[in-house]
Amino acid sequence: MSILARSLRSLCTLALLALPLALPTVSQAAFVDAFLGASGPGLDTMSFNDLGTPTPFDDNAVGTSPNFIRVNQKAYDQVDYIDMVFSVIDDGIGTTEYNVVEGVFNGTGIPWTDYHLELGFGVGAGFVISPAGDGLDFDAPDFDSPTAFAPFTSVTFGEDTIDAIGGVFVPGGFHEFEFNIDVPDGVSEFTIRQYPTIATPEPGAWALLASGCALALRRSGRRS
Repeated sequence: MSILARSLRSLCTLALLALPLALPTVSQAAFVDAFLGASGPGLDTMSFNDLGTPTPFDDNAVGTSPNFIRVNQKAYDQVDYIDMVFSVIDDGIGTTEYNVVEGVFNGTGIPWTDYHLELGFGVGAGFVISPAGDGLDFDAPDFDSPTAFAPFTSVTFGEDTIDAIGGVFVPGGFHEFEFNIDVPDGVSEFTIRQYPTIATPEPGAWALLASGCALALRRSGRRS
């Protein structure tokens, strides 16, 4: 083999060895893999739409994150909680932000005065709120992505809680809520717990109700 041929062969070998280093890499991160289901005493029906992660590792995205979770409708038939559980693939690279939009239907027959969300782990009696500082949060600490909670007019954001107040969600009403979640490394599943609350009657109203019940019972006793 000539000196020229040996030199060309060496150059080709070096080029092949360096090729993987020159190829572009795709960043990966913790991302939501699947919706595992919904449960809870408040649940009537659930219509889940889709989820996707086109841009992983985009924590603190400017504006609305392209990563999404969509729920067509979550219907309540009792004033109680619903737990939604998601599985996560952890690639150990960083945090991914998700924009969540879900339709909520009030089928309880009672007006709601507040609505609450909590991030955590487990379901039912085993649910626990996510520990502070673990990276799983409602877009903390900046809370700078779009949100929507009409008909409620005042919303308080915490690391793992959202409280919407100052409005009335009427029976038979339907509204779309929008919020954002940061999903970090080190998580295999997480739960979004949501529940409405209703107005508590003032003491005077309770007294009036009690006296009305007593009167009705006395009249019923006389007739019998």
